Amino acid sequence: MREQRTPFDGMDRLFDQMRREMFGGLGPRDRQLGDGRSEGRAIDSADAGGWDAGVSVEETDDGFVVLADLPGFDRDELSIRLHDDYLHLHGEHEVGDGMSYRSRRVDERISLPGHVDAADVTASYHNGVLEVQCVLAPPEDAGTDIHIE
Repeated sequence: MREQRTPFDGMDRLFDQMRREMFGGLGPRDRQLGDGRSEGRAIDSADAGGWDAGVSVEETDDGFVVLADLPGFDRDELSIRLHDDYLHLHGEHEVGDGMSYRSRRVDERISLPGHVDAADVTASYHNGVLEVQCVLAPPEDAGTDIHIE
């Protein structure tokens, strides 16, 4: 049976081609924050065939904010997990009306630029943009100086 095509299939191919050209053949798995070649931490996509969430990390006064473009996803289709200074973003969106079926999936592993206090992480999702506010944890106790006699 022939796969049903949508007008967005051509756009997906065009954007994939643009990403390959802009990032020198690198896919989302190999992309760096910012322009793809600047300093920063890598964003790893667990599934190279998944949705590119367009993740960016921006510094704030007390930490940083992680932004991800996820249009069309519902809030309950997304999950975020913080583990070992990595933010794991997962989402699955399925649409079907009996005649056609379409699904999208996102799996991103984002290396955070500093140690985060898990109690101070908040997330919101509005108009297709996921925003995760992260507050840097206070520095660990550097130890105690001991007087030498």
